[in-house]
Amino acid sequence: MPNEQIKKKKLGRGFWISILVIIVLIPLTVGISWYMGDRKYYIASVLIMIYSMIPFFASFESRKPQARELVTLAVMCAIAVASRAAFVWAENFKPIGGIVMIAGMAFGPQAGFMTGSLSMIVSDIMFGQGPWTPWQMFSYGLLGFISGLLAKKNILSDKNPLKNAIIGFIMMVVMVGPILDTCAVFTMAQMLNTESLLAIYAAGIPVNVSQGIAVSLCLLLLTRPMMDKLNRIKVKYGLIEQ
Repeated sequence: MPNEQIKKKKLGRGFWISILVIIVLIPLTVGISWYMGDRKYYIASVLIMIYSMIPFFASFESRKPQARELVTLAVMCAIAVASRAAFVWAENFKPIGGIVMIAGMAFGPQAGFMTGSLSMIVSDIMFGQGPWTPWQMFSYGLLGFISGLLAKKNILSDKNPLKNAIIGFIMMVVMVGPILDTCAVFTMAQMLNTESLLAIYAAGIPVNVSQGIAVSLCLLLLTRPMMDKLNRIKVKYGLIEQ
């Protein structure tokens, strides 16, 4: 079924709440948790998890979300977590970002943000939680949110997986990776100077490139088959893009 036949919503209350959450609430929560120290990242992670749900539910505005909509996103989160766990043997090569981007493309910015954020806190139960968890939730939530916006502008689409792969690689290298590198910067803030700051970001480049390659391959191989199935689900059950 063509994408044009899928119901869509204009940017509404949920979108602007997302902007507030991304620009104000999450950075403030991450900053406060770092300043307080002593495992406060657990509290920050739970708060960010709650924040990520607010824009999604607010986007429904005059109606309540249906169970099938929540189940579909829960399945996307599970697939994202599984995609990270499946590559536990390959350090710094996890395609989870590609699944998060596809969720944002299929269901919109708010759903993409929630999928990215929740997928990271759930997968960190297996990989280990730490001060980096809130940063991961923020960066991958932002990845899903921006992917949803780019899909609304037809910059990302199921018709051009190669373009999606290139954009996914760029976002991992210039956005997601540097945000996670900044976590290390905050951790070593008291010992930082110009040389060590540059060293942290330089050391992160190979890791970010490796993650970018994993995401680009995921998008190249899975965009069309996954989007085809997700679009069929949206049409069959009348799901509305958030």
